[in-house]
Amino acid sequence: MKSEDRTNYVYRFTYNSGPGLREVFQCKYVKPDEALTRFQRILSLTDEPFDFKIVVIDESKREESSFEVEGGSVKEMIEKFRVFLEASTGILFVEEKEDVEVEFEEINFESMSSFEKMHIVIYASFKHGKFSSLDVAEIFEATFNEDLPKSTASTYLARMWNDNKGHLERYGNRSGYTYRLKTEIAEVQKETERAEDILASIQMHVGK
Repeated sequence: MKSEDRTNYVYRFTYNSGPGLREVFQCKYVKPDEALTRFQRILSLTDEPFDFKIVVIDESKREESSFEVEGGSVKEMIEKFRVFLEASTGILFVEEKEDVEVEFEEINFESMSSFEKMHIVIYASFKHGKFSSLDVAEIFEATFNEDLPKSTASTYLARMWNDNKGHLERYGNRSGYTYRLKTEIAEVQKETERAEDILASIQMHVGK
């Protein structure tokens, strides 16, 4: 991560994914627009999330601020969270530009979770055909030079499948599941393009 891109902020997002089901997502040291983008990707795995809360912690000043949105749509929540993040951090969001080439140096791998890295592997490497948790773990380890236990990959895949509400289709039974990306969905196609750009940047960097 470039030093000028690193912040002192910790972001904690919570929301309900169903009756009595409270989910928590946290990321650190990225800019607020990146934090909100990551949260949106997590929300895409939930059918009808509701009752949202965000907590922003400034580790350098030991200050904490929070904001809650009860009811309303995800779109309304995202817009309110955006205004709150700009107000609480003083950092303005950068408008997205289309067809911007992804540079390896601009990708903050340090603060990415294993779940986010696995997203990249799946969208970039498994556009065609079915795959298993073992396939994912092997490519993950080859790409990031990090271990990903098969059991962890299985858990993450089940989360992405989300009872067929997510971006994956699932086949088989408990003795051995396989998955397929729903590449016919526009959102999946967009995520695939993004992941391919990131993966290509990684490979170019490693090859230097």
